[in-house]
Amino acid sequence: MLSSMYKSLILLTFLVIATFSQKSFSYESTFDFSYRPSPLISESFVKESTVKSGQGLYQALRDVGIENELALEMINNLRDEVEFSKLKVGDNLSAEYDYYNHLKRFTFSKNPAEKHIVERKDGAWVYSFKEEETQWFSRMITGELSIGSTLQGELLDMGVNPEVANEIISALMCKVNFRMHARIGDQFKALIQERMFEDQVIETKVLYTAYDGKIAGLHESFYYEDSEKASTYNAHYTEEGQALIRSGLRYPLSRLHIRSGYGWRRHPVTGRRTMHRGIDLRGRVGKAVHAVAAGKVVESTYNKYAGNKIAIRHRDGSKSYYMHLNKRGVNKGEWVRSNQVIGTVGSTGRVTGPHLHFGFKKANGRWMNPLNKRMIATPKLRDEKLLALKAQVQKTRELIQDLAISDKVKYLLAKIPNRYPASVDESSELILTLNQIFKDSN
Repeated sequence: MLSSMYKSLILLTFLVIATFSQKSFSYESTFDFSYRPSPLISESFVKESTVKSGQGLYQALRDVGIENELALEMINNLRDEVEFSKLKVGDNLSAEYDYYNHLKRFTFSKNPAEKHIVERKDGAWVYSFKEEETQWFSRMITGELSIGSTLQGELLDMGVNPEVANEIISALMCKVNFRMHARIGDQFKALIQERMFEDQVIETKVLYTAYDGKIAGLHESFYYEDSEKASTYNAHYTEEGQALIRSGLRYPLSRLHIRSGYGWRRHPVTGRRTMHRGIDLRGRVGKAVHAVAAGKVVESTYNKYAGNKIAIRHRDGSKSYYMHLNKRGVNKGEWVRSNQVIGTVGSTGRVTGPHLHFGFKKANGRWMNPLNKRMIATPKLRDEKLLALKAQVQKTRELIQDLAISDKVKYLLAKIPNRYPASVDESSELILTLNQIFKDSN
C-alpha cells in the first residue's frame, strides 16, 4: 500500500510540473519583445536654454545636455557658419533628443529671426540655416550738448542702445576732440537703420553721423558696406574715402569670420583643453593672405603642427604669425610692405579644415589677442570701392532728405483742411495752399 502511495505522489508531482511548464511556455511564446513606445511617452523631447553671464560656450551647451565630446562635434560643424567668439548673453540654444536620449537636432540663434541648425541625417550631421522675413526701418537721432552733458550721456538718455552709441562716438572721435573742443549747444545727428522682427529690433546699422560744434566745426561719417557681408572694409569713412580710425593694423584676410577665438578652448582635433594663442579665420584654400603691417620676415618654415608658417617682426618690435598656409610667398630675411600678399590660406599641419591661424606677440614677447590691436582694412578706399562709397553716400543723403520731408509733411498735413477737392478750382487752390505752407516753413 505504501508503494502504491509513493507511486501516486510521484505521478501527481509530474502532473503539477507538466502543468506549470506548459503555462510558462505558453506565456513566453506569446510575449512580443519588439519596441512599442507608450502613447503617454513622447518619442522626442527638447531642452532649451540661453547663454548666461559669465558662461563660455561649453558651459552653455551643457545646460541643454550636450557634454564636451558631443559639444566639440557640434562646434566643429558650426564654426564655419557661426562666430562663437561673438557669443552674447541671451543667445538661444535648443537641443532635441529621441526617446533613447540621443541628440537629433541642435539649434543656435542670436536673434529670433535667424536659426543655425545641425541635425542628424543618414548617420551624418547636416547644417542648414533658416531665416524669417524681416523689415528695415530708418530714423534720425538728433540732439545737442547741454550743461554738464556728454555725447554718450545724451545718446543713452535718448534710449539709444549702448553698442550703437559707442559706434556713433567711435566714428566721430577720430575727427572731434571731445575732451578739448566739445561745447554746450554743439549739435549731433545719426542716421540708423533698424531691422525689425515681430516688433523687436534684432539688428542696427549706423549709416551716417554728424557733429557740428562751435570749435570742432562740422564733421560727417558715412558707413561703407561692401558686397561681402563680413568684409573687413565695412566701416565708417569720410565722404572722400578716408577711414575713420586713428591708427591700426590691416587684417590679414579681406573677409573676417572668426572660427575660433583667443584663449582657453578645447582643441578641435585632440579635444583637450589648451591655450589658443591667436585666432582662426575662415578662408578657402588659395585665398590671399596679407601682411598686417610692414616688417621683416623672421620665419618662413614648415612643421607638423603649424604647417606652412610665416612670422614678421614689425618696426615696434611686435611680431605677427600666419599658420597653416597652403603656400608661402616670402622667405626669411625679406622685407614686406603693409598689405603685401605673403601666402595663401591652406590646411597644412594639424587642422580640421582650411583656415588661417593669426597670432600676435607684443614687443616683450608675450602673446596677445590680435583683435585687441586696432585693425583696419585700408586707410583709404580707392578705385571700385571708392566709387561704391560715393554711390552709397548719395543714397544716404537722399534718405536723410526723405526723412526730413516726411517729418515736415506730418506737421504740414495738420494745416490742410480735412476735405477732398470737389472741383478743378478747389484742386488748384489746395496746391497753392500746399506751396505757400512749404514756402512759409522754409
